[in-house]
Amino acid sequence: MSGIATGANKGFIVTKRPQAKSSRKWYLVKGATESKKQPGRRVKVIRAVVRETVGYAPYERRIVEILKGGGSNPQKKAWRFAKQRLGTHIRAKKKVAEMERVASAAPQKKKTKPEKKSK
Repeated sequence: MSGIATGANKGFIVTKRPQAKSSRKWYLVKGATESKKQPGRRVKVIRAVVRETVGYAPYERRIVEILKGGGSNPQKKAWRFAKQRLGTHIRAKKKVAEMERVASAAPQKKKTKPEKKSK
């Protein structure tokens, strides 16, 4: 503490006040690995209900279309499209993986020939 305006110890010299132990430091109690764990049962149920009610966003439906469409390397096209919409490569990969699970879980529609009406 030098009282000088620049440097590591810059600024007005003050006496430090003792800090009382606070119960509001909840974020310091948990370890770094615990705070980033998977969502709990309640959160999963809520997200599932919302997804079932609201459905998918238009860009998510388009990702599923790209993946189902095939062509040359549809996964790469889906990654590019998702990255354009979401901003980062990691988010895009995560979203495409989620949409792949959705596309594979959806029942495949069987192609049936249209029935001819008889007079």
